[in-house]
Amino acid sequence: MAEYRKGIEVMSNKGLNILRHEFYRDAFIMMIAVTLSNFFNYLYQLLMGRLLSPQEYGELFSLLSLFYIFSVFSTTINTSITKFTAVYGTRGEYGKIKSILIKGTKVLGLFGIMLFGLIALISPLFSKFLQIEDNSLLLVLFASLPLSMVLPIYQGALRGMQRFLALGLSTSSWAFFKVLFGFSLVALGYGVFGGLFGVFLAHIGAFLLTLVFLRDLFKYKEKGNLEIREILSYSSLAFLAVLAYTTMWNIDVILVKHYLSPLEAGQYSAISVLGKIVLFAPGAIGMVIFPKAAEKHEKGEGHFHVLLKGLGLTLLISGGIVLVYALFPEFIIKIIYGAKYLSVAPYLWRYGLAMMFFSLASVMVNYSLSIGKTDIFLYLLGLLATEIALLSLGSKNIPTIITMLTGVSILGTIVLFIYIWRHR
Repeated sequence: MAEYRKGIEVMSNKGLNILRHEFYRDAFIMMIAVTLSNFFNYLYQLLMGRLLSPQEYGELFSLLSLFYIFSVFSTTINTSITKFTAVYGTRGEYGKIKSILIKGTKVLGLFGIMLFGLIALISPLFSKFLQIEDNSLLLVLFASLPLSMVLPIYQGALRGMQRFLALGLSTSSWAFFKVLFGFSLVALGYGVFGGLFGVFLAHIGAFLLTLVFLRDLFKYKEKGNLEIREILSYSSLAFLAVLAYTTMWNIDVILVKHYLSPLEAGQYSAISVLGKIVLFAPGAIGMVIFPKAAEKHEKGEGHFHVLLKGLGLTLLISGGIVLVYALFPEFIIKIIYGAKYLSVAPYLWRYGLAMMFFSLASVMVNYSLSIGKTDIFLYLLGLLATEIALLSLGSKNIPTIITMLTGVSILGTIVLFIYIWRHR
């Protein structure tokens, strides 16, 4: 018994030492936040899958996937703000951070409104491509664009200053509000419209909460001498990199909605929702890696070990989920979606494997952009072009599409690691 207690004490002390390490502590905080976000996001998907028919669910999911591609603007904004906030925070230039928040809100808020207007004009083309009869669904979804441009400014500032607890609450609140409002509206009988309007209300709730976390910055005097040219140059190349990467793990759902039957598209959506748990579960790692690598790069310190820690943690988390999918696919499908989706259970672990390699690629993209290696966008665009060609020219069935997606994800991971190794 004494030896047993001693062993427990040793394990506990090791656990505490790990959590005292700044990288692992912050990663732990963000992993909890991302886990909560994923829980609410997948609760949303589960509730939508239960309340809507497979055809309606396929319609909802294809629209959300389209929105996620457009949200590449949001991700780029978050990435750029994180980069320069980390630099200014390291220098103690908080007035510049305040300037970024105020000017960014004005410029990007207006840009979001203009982008919504453009999408409203060409929305019939999107509706026709996705075989959606009600054009108003697109308008409801993309009404969130202005706020989706502004919110990442403030979340990027929290991330750059490494306020991970506040950032975690901000990001998880968006997912919570989406479930709260989306489920309520669908349950009241508003169907796909209600599920999409919940996304709009979630943006409002998360934005107001995030403002509270950054209220202390507004006591500093605003400084106008920002490196605008440097920010724009970095942001434009980061945009291309984020656009290519984000499209790579979303384009399959959109092409499936175009090429396959509504029933098959709904079945594929169910696989994709569960499979993307593998992608999103270790998402906290990339969020922590970026500002820490950027800070070390600004100070002239070594930072390659930050990448290696991130890849190791990501592989551990994603690989564990894939293993569970391989062992219990039918049980998971039946519990989450019911017996009507059991026919696609054998493909669950294969899709998860593809997402595992995409999650490793995400870590490497975050690391590269954090230290200013923006030319990674060239490799990502090449990989995206390869993926679109394979998915468009290959056989139009679920197993073949998943096989091609897995091949591209493995190739992408290898190519990006070689790129980083050459630039060490």
